[in-house]
Amino acid sequence: MIEKIRELVKKEHEKSDYDYHVSVVVKNALKLANLLGADKEVVEIASLMHDLGRANGIKPSNDNNHHIISAEKARIILKNHPKKEQIIACILSHRGNKDDYPPVKLEEKIVANADAMAHFDTFLDLFRTFVEMENGDFVKALNLIDAKIERDWNKKLTILEAKELVRKEYEAIRLIIDSMKENINKK
Repeated sequence: MIEKIRELVKKEHEKSDYDYHVSVVVKNALKLANLLGADKEVVEIASLMHDLGRANGIKPSNDNNHHIISAEKARIILKNHPKKEQIIACILSHRGNKDDYPPVKLEEKIVANADAMAHFDTFLDLFRTFVEMENGDFVKALNLIDAKIERDWNKKLTILEAKELVRKEYEAIRLIIDSMKENINKK
């Protein structure tokens, strides 16, 4: 079942989004599930499906609802899966404490943390995405990525083991962002 879902998700997502985000979320979720004794099937499927609401360049009119669209799509795909409701709960809460679906159960917390961890693991691709989103405005992209990294580090990474797994990346990213801001402000 997981392999079928993986193939479906690969088809739904742009290659770079799958390679540099979804697959990295899955890797981190499974790492945390192993460390913490969580249900690996639930976190793997939820991690694969967590961003279906914005797959293939589809941007919801309000990107703040992509978790809801992802959960709706997953509900259809998983119609008879015995762990469907647990998986849906993980998808709905993958954005952390940012919305009406805060992660409560361990698997929900793992998927939310793994989503944040992916931003540290693939920072350069995330930065490229922000620069494109801001039509090449490097300074605006830098400020937005700085805010996102800090939000992920201070609010979304709620599992100590998750934070420790990406601490070196966070410190390196902080060094790069701070150096860039210092140089920009000297102009």
